Amino acid sequence: MNWVIIEGQPMLSAIAIAILTVAVLYFARTAVHQALYRVSRLIASVLRVNARALARVIENLRSRNREVLLEMGKGQMERRLNRDFHRVNEIVSNDLSNYPELQQSISRLVTKLEEDYHKSAETSPPSPDWIEAIEAIVNLKEAQKGNPVIVKVLNDLYSSLENQQKKTLESYRVSVSTRHKLLHSMMPNWRKLNNAVERVGGTMKNLIIQAEDIDKNMAQYREIHAGTDKAERMLRVSAMNDFVKSTFIMACLIGGAFLNFHLIALPMSEMVGGGARIGTFTIAEVSGMMIVVLEMVIGMLLMEVLHITRLFPAFGTLDDRKRRILIWTFLSFIFVFASIESGLAFMRDQIASDNAALKTLLVSGELVTAEASGNISQFIPQTAQMLLGFVLPFVLMFAAVPFESFVESSRVILGTLLIQLLHFFIILMRLLGNIVRYSVDILLAVYDIVVSLPLWVEDKLSNRVASEKPTKVTGLEEAQ
Repeated sequence: MNWVIIEGQPMLSAIAIAILTVAVLYFARTAVHQALYRVSRLIASVLRVNARALARVIENLRSRNREVLLEMGKGQMERRLNRDFHRVNEIVSNDLSNYPELQQSISRLVTKLEEDYHKSAETSPPSPDWIEAIEAIVNLKEAQKGNPVIVKVLNDLYSSLENQQKKTLESYRVSVSTRHKLLHSMMPNWRKLNNAVERVGGTMKNLIIQAEDIDKNMAQYREIHAGTDKAERMLRVSAMNDFVKSTFIMACLIGGAFLNFHLIALPMSEMVGGGARIGTFTIAEVSGMMIVVLEMVIGMLLMEVLHITRLFPAFGTLDDRKRRILIWTFLSFIFVFASIESGLAFMRDQIASDNAALKTLLVSGELVTAEASGNISQFIPQTAQMLLGFVLPFVLMFAAVPFESFVESSRVILGTLLIQLLHFFIILMRLLGNIVRYSVDILLAVYDIVVSLPLWVEDKLSNRVASEKPTKVTGLEEAQ
């Protein structure tokens, strides 16, 4: 064996090597202790400095994330306030622009009602002038004595009185009928007046509701502009809600895009050929994927031109004429893609039927045509596939709306997650620094255990020397 230094005596060799090792470790103890101690403290210091640097990065990132969150909240509130003011402007311009005419109409209606009311006032019928004459004749003495001339006059007066009473009653009935007609003619004016007042009241109610919304949004905007903790918490919760909702909607739209891709992948192989490949995908699959992506991109640009989303600021500087041209252009593109996909979906059903007939022919040797399998059973899936192929491009063009919300909210969410990740690295670095430090301390303790015998001898000699020095000093003092 190579480690045996005394031939034929492995035990003595082992003891000799152990003694030499302990001696070397004993004499190198101070240097080893200093080296390991300094290395451990160096590693701990480096980890601690890195942890402090990450803490400063976290503070900068938190400040930056706060600024982004507040700016995003300001942009949202400004758009919301702009929408509210636009609604108020529409209410004022559409409903209250004709307020002077409405006021004049109400004044005319009120004047007309007053005139009709005065015309419909009930007046008592005039009393005949000859009633006083009758009373005077009745009080005559000749009338009381039954004078025939007087009686004849009274009879004539009676008949005249009865005729006059009939005429008066007829005149009263005519006046009452006229009054009723006037009152009945007032009803349309009352309705017009009521509708005008209700229309003004409804407009004022809408203005009050919009004003309350503006006040609430302005209060939130002031808090966001002031950068309060309440506003930050509110925006953070709103960003989390937007992230969850936009993620869910985008997942649904991705499912729709996947369905759209499978509708056109098979017939695309007949158009571009299915043999060539790009990596692990065929040319037909890549072509179908590109059509779906182009539909989503065109829909995104259409949403930008319509000012529904704001991913590309350049579209916000276009004038109305260019915007209208781009809107109709993008809509035409989407309509063309929808028509193409509808035709490809129809081809897909035909290709699937031909493949099924070919497999049946190869297996059983009998050719089954479409007429034999039934026209109604094929008409329904063909129609459904064509409708899906036509509708899905119009659905996918709205993918830009949740995508914008996802991009805006993900900035805040990713910033928060990055801060938590850096916190984890800080804890890990501090833990590693403590592990290195205490591990080296344990290693030094084990090192001292290995050289414990020489240390014990050194300690005994040190104690003996220390005990002899005071004795010599005392003897010298007595000699003096």
